Amino acid sequence: MKQAIISVTMIAFAMLFSEHFHSFSVGFTLAIIAVSCSYLIAYQAIHRPQYAMSFLVVAALTKLAITVTGVIWVFSAKIIHSPLTFLIAYALFSVVITYFVSRYQARRRDLSDQQQREIFHTGLYELK
Repeated sequence: MKQAIISVTMIAFAMLFSEHFHSFSVGFTLAIIAVSCSYLIAYQAIHRPQYAMSFLVVAALTKLAITVTGVIWVFSAKIIHSPLTFLIAYALFSVVITYFVSRYQARRRDLSDQQQREIFHTGLYELK
């Protein structure tokens, strides 16, 4: 149900802002790049918990740096026509990408837990 609501919302916004397609697509692209890089760095904390705070701070700074650099570049190159459309697209797709990345990580964790349970039922243990 959540995915249907997200899909309908994205399509509705795309249709509403079709007049300012450049602004919408730049906001969408910048959100994907910033959030993806941030999560790639942040999820490294799972593998190295002793550096978790460092990874989270670096991830937040990376997202901020990519966003600020992208916004400065977009405004200096005069690519977008509507700052409001850009802002709405960036905010919407930041939330959407965050939702999908969280769902992906939860599904990966569930699959890992199921595989480990199967190993425990056989009496064998997984060595890491």
